Amino acid sequence: MTVPSSVRRGATLSAAVLVGTLLPVLALPAAQADPGCTSEAAPPGELPVPLPLPSPLGPGDRCDDSEAPVTSSVTAAPAANAAGFIAQDSVTFTFTGAHTDADADPIAFECQFFNTPEPPADDEWTPCASPQTYTDLEDTRRQLGGVETPYTFRVRAYDAADRGIDATAPTNLLLGTGGAETDLPDTDQTPEQTSFKVDTQRPVASIFNTPFDRETPERPMITTDSPTLRINGNEPALVFDCDIDGREVPCRDDNVTFADLGPGTQTLSVSVTDRAGNTSAEPATTSFTVPEDLVAPGRRWKTRASRQAFGGDYLEASAYKTKITVAGVDVREVRLLATTGPKSGKLKYKTPGGAWRKVKLGGKTTKRGQVVIVRNEQSAPFTGKIAFRVMSRGKPVQLDAIMLR
Repeated sequence: MTVPSSVRRGATLSAAVLVGTLLPVLALPAAQADPGCTSEAAPPGELPVPLPLPSPLGPGDRCDDSEAPVTSSVTAAPAANAAGFIAQDSVTFTFTGAHTDADADPIAFECQFFNTPEPPADDEWTPCASPQTYTDLEDTRRQLGGVETPYTFRVRAYDAADRGIDATAPTNLLLGTGGAETDLPDTDQTPEQTSFKVDTQRPVASIFNTPFDRETPERPMITTDSPTLRINGNEPALVFDCDIDGREVPCRDDNVTFADLGPGTQTLSVSVTDRAGNTSAEPATTSFTVPEDLVAPGRRWKTRASRQAFGGDYLEASAYKTKITVAGVDVREVRLLATTGPKSGKLKYKTPGGAWRKVKLGGKTTKRGQVVIVRNEQSAPFTGKIAFRVMSRGKPVQLDAIMLR
């Protein structure tokens, strides 16, 4: 069949138009990454010659947004203290992100939260939003080797519009053109992070080798004015706070000597504070009575130095009827620290309005600094001076200290 020349001319013209349309597109250079690009969504394309049918050429070139958003301003509530601890089992993080250019795309975030020696893999990020709260946190425990592994929070911002787009993918599926040469990350490559440890438990203080008294277990008398007690807490790196009847005294996790205490019944209180700032719910306490050091009232009493004696010395008298008095108020109990044994002299005492009574200083062997009970706690109280008198000749009476209670 012969095709009319007019039809052949029309077909030739249409093919020429189509080729003319395609040639400029085929001649386009490959798309480049644009430093000023703020969005990777391809712009709408325009054909050089309008076609009567929908264009198979698609939109125009795509650019690569080379500036990822940055993560900033990460804060925690509560904030960790100087030792890196918080004292509660929940924490809330607040964070922000920003574009460094004119990008108007929305910014989203993803987080990691862990307390393992090794961080999660780079593909283990969880979508999150500010504020982000974590609850029911367990206290940080010491691992093998004594290492405490802290909790770590990481957050990174990303371009929510661009990250799902492959900038190198062609925008023209027919010709395979229009894609950018690069697809740089749309996620912040330097996440913000903060670490902390958790301690919600109140520490406990303890006092060991507390004074013991068989006669009055609940109110022991000690035989020194500088007792040494073992102070301890149940956590490492505790700060100790000690006082005796409201007077602050230095102490630590160790054997502590409380030197030169005055006479009377006193209470030692020990509180501890841990690294997270938790303070013991109740202080550890112990009460004891410190005797009073005796001072020579005249020349007939001699002062003898001794490291083993209460206060570093004791009194000695051997002359008949040598006397010493000590005043007290509402006193029931009276005890002496004295030398006992077969070579000790005789001693008597008298309370106001009372008769002279014997003090037992005898014994089979000589013992210095012995507790001699003169009156017990069931005795009738007195106020005034109690008098002591040597009732032997030649045998010394050695008195060290006295307790009036």
